[in-house]
Amino acid sequence: MSIKKSILYLFVSLLIAGQTSAAIQIKGKFKNWESHFTKQGDDLICFAISMPMTMEPKNLNRAEARIFVTFRTKDNIRDEVSVTGGYPYKKNIPVDVNIGSNNFKFSSSEKFAWLPGKNDEIKIVRQMKKGNQAKVIGISARGNKTTDTYSLLGFTDAYNSAKNQCKK
Repeated sequence: MSIKKSILYLFVSLLIAGQTSAAIQIKGKFKNWESHFTKQGDDLICFAISMPMTMEPKNLNRAEARIFVTFRTKDNIRDEVSVTGGYPYKKNIPVDVNIGSNNFKFSSSEKFAWLPGKNDEIKIVRQMKKGNQAKVIGISARGNKTTDTYSLLGFTDAYNSAKNQCKK
């Protein structure tokens, strides 16, 4: 899990710091999703990424929220789905991601959450391809409940772009 955590910190740090043009490059924009890639030594890292359409509650002070599907060539990682709510999550409380009638429980650590198993990752990617929106429901370390709603329009194209970029 520490590898996932360090990669997520890298992505979010670079995205939030505005250094995306130096290290992370945009491969394509697809409606509400984008595909990005970066190279770290021998490792090519590609990901589909989106920002929420709505963030509730609106008055809560937090950093930017994101949802990712990541591919890493060096570690042969595919379909790694993760989220950040822009705040530290409450310890030992899962982050729920709802797509249609399907609910996925993400494990969290600090500001990031991800699915604990490969089978769940495959299932959620299938649902993201079929669905219209994903709702991410988290509880902050301070006890605030948040709901971020993501559009899934453009997901399949961004996902395929990221996946194909990391085949090279």
